[in-house]
This record gives sequence, structure tokens and C-alpha cells, in this order.
Amino acid sequence: MLRKLLSHAAIYGLAAQVPRLAGILTLPIITRYLTTVDYGVAGVVSAYIVALSLIQSLGLSVVMVNSFARFPSRFKWIWRQLHGFILLWSVLYTPVLVGVLYFGIPAEAYPHRWEIIALTVIPAVLFANTELLGNVFCQMSQRPLPVALRSFVVGGLVVVLNIYTIAYLRLGYMGWFYANFFGSVVGFFLNGYTIYLQEHLWPIFRFNWHRIKASLRVSLPVVPHNLSFFFLDASDRLVMDVLRVPLPQIGLYNIASSFGLYFQAASNAIVQAASPHYIQLYAKPADREAALQARNMTFALQVLFLLGTFLLSLWLKEIFVLLIKNKALQAAYPLGVIILMGYNYKPMYLAVMHQLVYLEKTKLLWRVSTVAGVGNMLLNLIFVPLFGIEAAAYTTFASLMYMGYSGYLLKDFRQVTSNNYHPWLWFSVTVLALLTVYGLADADLDTKVAVTLVLGIVSGLLFFRTRKVLFA
Repeated sequence: MLRKLLSHAAIYGLAAQVPRLAGILTLPIITRYLTTVDYGVAGVVSAYIVALSLIQSLGLSVVMVNSFARFPSRFKWIWRQLHGFILLWSVLYTPVLVGVLYFGIPAEAYPHRWEIIALTVIPAVLFANTELLGNVFCQMSQRPLPVALRSFVVGGLVVVLNIYTIAYLRLGYMGWFYANFFGSVVGFFLNGYTIYLQEHLWPIFRFNWHRIKASLRVSLPVVPHNLSFFFLDASDRLVMDVLRVPLPQIGLYNIASSFGLYFQAASNAIVQAASPHYIQLYAKPADREAALQARNMTFALQVLFLLGTFLLSLWLKEIFVLLIKNKALQAAYPLGVIILMGYNYKPMYLAVMHQLVYLEKTKLLWRVSTVAGVGNMLLNLIFVPLFGIEAAAYTTFASLMYMGYSGYLLKDFRQVTSNNYHPWLWFSVTVLALLTVYGLADADLDTKVAVTLVLGIVSGLLFFRTRKVLFA
């Protein structure tokens, strides 16, 4: 199973991450023409968009996943009804999005206020639902190639347009908005081919209200769960905006946190590939071998994530110097180390989350995700005024750790799992890894090379000794 997971992750990742890697490599080109104000405007606006986009789907993707697994012969009928309902709900959602953006766009961007609103609202309302259906369908049917190709095409287009609008036209932060808009348009047509022409998942507007109400009872508790990711990933910038932190400081934090988000985006290939396997394994509650495979898969992914975040954090100073051709922005790398190390929480989190979702115990998710997200926001409100933007990096790390490990305290999870995941051992290793790499961030190159080689050798030996178990 792990072999299949990694092969699917490679397909998701290779096509999706080549444009993203190209985007990172273009930073030396575009950062010459960007300021901390540009990053501040983009960070604040994107935070509002992400927050509201999580409300748009009402958490109904969970119902789509479960209906695909439970009713393989008639899931399309359910999906078409949900599709129609979400489109009608978008009629109410649109003025809310416009109003929030109108008042939330920073004063520095007022000359382009209506352009920004148009470029963000139109894709969100018209295209987002089709993208949701396309991604869930391909993920659950274990067809990674269409998703990968769409990601490659759209990502490549956005990279090219970013260079053209920022480095050639000198549009500053507006370059990002134009590039993302045209990328969304192309993505809609690519998703539409799969959803409408191949699978005939046209929306049904005369839907069964009993079906919709039953679906909302499962999905609505997921909305605060999904919002927690906003509170963890993007609310820092909104809190700073509310606290009137200078926009250049927000921009500095934004560039630091973007490297954590780069890693999370890259790791989503593994998450997409792993999700169907978790659902398949948890669908066999009496099979001890299936439970053991789920645990082994989680441990393997956790080692991979720890190794990846540690090595990236170790070399983050050099990466900033190489990619960020702006002295003011280069100073953000210590914050990036702290934030980046927090994002290795995901494998341990996935093991709990997928178990609860499959059992439709979505009302429990808030105890993990919502507490982590709201806690992060409250901690920022308390500590950012006292200690500055550095406090936001530490609170983000702490909240991500809570997200990853608090689920193992839930009684419902402990009752259905027959294997010990050793969460507190993994938590201790993660904290120790953060302290170690933070101390090595300014070490000389010889030391960093030596550490990298040692980790590579140890990882190779560990893989060689456990390969039979992992690929069983």
C-alpha cells in the first residue's frame, strides 16, 4: 500500500510542484520589484479570501467523500444535488465576500480596491465549486494524473504571468491578483471537462431537501474545523492588521510564513494520495492487519515530514539569500525556521482525522482543530503587542503541535484504535528537532553539510531495515 501511496504522491507532486518550484526559483526575479508593502497587501487580502472560501462549501466535501465510499453506484446523484445547493448558497455568499473585501483591503491598496474585488470574487463564486468536485472525484477514484496535469498547466501559467506582470509590467501586488485570476479561468475549463463532459456531474437545483438537511448535519460541524486552518495559516496577518502593526512588518512576516505554506502545499501531494488509503483501511474495523498498516503508514510519513522540515530549516538562511534579492526581506528567515518546523504535524493529525471523519464523528473535530485555530488567534492578540511579530511564529508552532497531537486524547479515537501511535514520543522528537535546527540556523557551511550527510546516511539505513514492513 505504501508503494502505491508514494507512486500516487509522486504523480500529484511532480506535476503540481514543478510549477511551484519554478515559482520559487523566480523569486530572485520578482523580489527586485516588490516591497514589504506589496507582501503586506497580498498577505492581508489573501487571508480574508481564504477565510471566506472555507465557508463557501459548508464542509460538504466530507459528505462527498463518504458517499463515494459508501454508495459507489449512486454517489453521482448525491453529488449533483450538493453541487446545485452550493451554487444557490453562493448567491448569498457573494455579497458577504464583496463586503468583507471592501472594508478589509488595506488603505495602501485603495486605488485598486474594486479591481482586487472583481479579480477575487468572480473566480471564488463561479469556479471554486467545479474545482472542489474535480479534486474530490479524482482523489477518491485514485486518478491522480488529471489533478496533476491541471496543477501543472495552471501553476505554470500563473508563474509566467507573475513574471510578466511584476517584473515586466511593474504592477507590484496587482500582478499576483491578475495572474491568479487567469489561472482560475483556465483551471475552470480543465475541471469542467472532467466534471461536466466526462462524468456528467451537472448540478441539480430541484434537490431533495431531506438529503440536503442530512448532509448539512454531517458537514456543518466541519466548517469550524476547516476555519481552524485559516486561523493557523493566515489569521496572523489579520490579527496584525487589526492591531495596526505596520504593513512592512506584516509583509516581513508574510514572506517568512510563505515558506511554511510552500512546504504545506508540496506535502499536499502526499496528503491527497494518503487520504483514500486511510479511508480504505478504516473501513475494515475488525482487521488488525489493516490497523497496523495505517499505523505503519503514519510513522513512515512522520519520519519523512520531520526529515524534510529539518533539512529545509537547516538551509533556510542560505535559501533566503539565494532566492530573495531584497535585504529587508532576507531578515525574515529565523521566523521561517520556527513556522516551517510546525508543519510536520500533518501525518499524526491525518491518522486521527480520517478515523473520525469515516465514523462521521465530525462533531468532535472542533476539539482538535477549532481549539488550535482559535487558540492561535487569541495568543497572537495577547503576545504580538508585547513581543512583536516574532511571537506569532512561536504561537503558530505551538498551535500546530496541538493540532497534530491533541486528537490522541479523544476517548472516541482511543476506543476504535487497537495500536499505540506513541504520540508523545513523536511530539518530543519534534520539539527537540526545532531546538536543534534553530541553533544550527546560523552555523557555518561545513557544519550544515556534515549534519545533512549524517541525516542522509541514517535515513538510508533506517529505510533499508524497515522496507519490508513499509511495503508489505
